[in-house]
Amino acid sequence: FEIGVEEIPAGVVLPALEQLREYLAMALDRARLDHGEVRVLGTPRRLAALIADVAVLQADAVTEHKGPPAQQAFDRKGNPTQAAFGFARARGVSIEDLELRETEKGAFVFASVVEKGRPAIEVLGPILSQAVTELTFPKTMRWGEGDFRFCRPLRWLVALLGEQIIPVEVDGTVSGAITRGHRVFGSDEVRLSTPADYLPLLRENYVIADHQE
Repeated sequence: FEIGVEEIPAGVVLPALEQLREYLAMALDRARLDHGEVRVLGTPRRLAALIADVAVLQADAVTEHKGPPAQQAFDRKGNPTQAAFGFARARGVSIEDLELRETEKGAFVFASVVEKGRPAIEVLGPILSQAVTELTFPKTMRWGEGDFRFCRPLRWLVALLGEQIIPVEVDGTVSGAITRGHRVFGSDEVRLSTPADYLPLLRENYVIADHQE
């Protein structure tokens, strides 16, 4: 994921990258997307993150819901009552899926609701859009006719999951697979096929994107 901008003041690059790293790690965990290291990279014209081993599918989520007491949910013959049917209907499960469990306050009916994981390509777009808007800077600016504020004007976005472009849109800037080389010596359009292309193709275009290096 790359946020391409006009030249950023040097002093705000590292704090912004740390914000980006923390937000992406937190957001992916909260979205139930398994992942490896979140590596951030920065130059005067880009804030970027390379995230290893991102799952292509969210993990399923199971939510437990406590219902009415057992004596209200079932009659003396063990048949479900309207209270049981109403609880099952409200939670979107069948009456056969209800479970009786003992608690400190006696037996209650419980329902386990499974939320199936969605494809990562659908989940990541809003996360990455939010990552841009969550970044804070000592000073921000507006440009064009919009109200969006950032440290410098946005010029491009790159968002790739493997070979797929993740749909991201921030203030009219739409994601793609094209980054930019050095303003003088490199190409103005460097097309990426996968995230693995990012560092070597930028290097070919006279950009060392890893600020640690």
